[in-house]
Amino acid sequence: MRIKANRIALVAAVGIALTGCQAIDDIVSAEQVDYKSTVRGQPLTLPPDLSQAQINPQYSTHDGVASAAAYNQAMAQANKANQGTAVLPEQAGMKILRSGDVRWLQLDRDAALVYPDLIAFWTNEGFTINRDNPAAGVIETDWAENRSKIPGNFLRRALGSIIDVVSDSGERERFTTRLERVSGKTEVFISHERMVETQMDRDGTTFKWLPANEDQGLNAAMLSRLMIFLGAEQAKAEQQVRNPEVVRQVSHNANFIDGENALGFNVARDDAYRRVGAALASSGFSIDQSDAASGTFVVRYLDTDTGEKRQGPNIFSRLFGDKGNLTPVPYTIRVSQGGGQQSIISVQDAQGNVDRSDTARRILTVLQDRL
Repeated sequence: MRIKANRIALVAAVGIALTGCQAIDDIVSAEQVDYKSTVRGQPLTLPPDLSQAQINPQYSTHDGVASAAAYNQAMAQANKANQGTAVLPEQAGMKILRSGDVRWLQLDRDAALVYPDLIAFWTNEGFTINRDNPAAGVIETDWAENRSKIPGNFLRRALGSIIDVVSDSGERERFTTRLERVSGKTEVFISHERMVETQMDRDGTTFKWLPANEDQGLNAAMLSRLMIFLGAEQAKAEQQVRNPEVVRQVSHNANFIDGENALGFNVARDDAYRRVGAALASSGFSIDQSDAASGTFVVRYLDTDTGEKRQGPNIFSRLFGDKGNLTPVPYTIRVSQGGGQQSIISVQDAQGNVDRSDTARRILTVLQDRL
């Protein structure tokens, strides 16, 4: 925590007065998750009715329409049927699965009904929604700060907004949630990007936000909180995260195939597809579409390593429809079954052929590092 010099005296004086009779463990508590969005905004509200035209058939209900009205009606009927029972009864059909160090939540519920619950979950956790794409089953939050990482939690609780103004954890995270339909169930993946404020000089006067490694433990913690939000008991949710059902233990990295612009991954195709999706989300790719049946993801990527000068349109070029070259280009990433238990990961061009460009290889290199 860095505190502005001209406010140290005020904070210290008030802090001593408030904590003089408190035990030290009342001030320093165990680390928790307590996010506060760094972006001001209203919680995302769903439109009155989500028609099939707005939601990809991949996420449509069996009757062809996914609507907030139908969801609310179903919830009202369920509440009426459960009158006299617990206020928040435990939901069956939830379990945590794991492959390698990647965990995800499997639900016996339709993805179209799970999606609004996920929006509500992230809003409840203190985030604002930056982007949501029902067609791709992707929800992305804005950057937020985990306030529990700031020392002196008791002091912060006592001072409220005053200490929020003068303190900072020096870390930010944003989360991406991705839904997939697999064998009649909905699988929910949570990943995140991290930025850490880093000192750039010896004097401590220059700081810069730099990317940091993803923390799989934090992803697991958010999965546990999601289970609790959906109705699971806290002890059961924590036990599931600690001891998930292992789908497949991955012990091999993805490697480029000799003479090919593709990666070979020594795991079955379905498992490889899950892990590629998690790698794309945690690498910051914007996923516009995903299709587990064909094993494809459509992502947007702006290659800044081509040597081409990147610039937006100027006032004159706009008159002729020029949009510059700062817009990310869509690419299709495909996970296909190879020989035996090997999967093949490749980038496809618009015609469905293997993209052999340097840009495609750079995308695969990013995936290789994550896998």
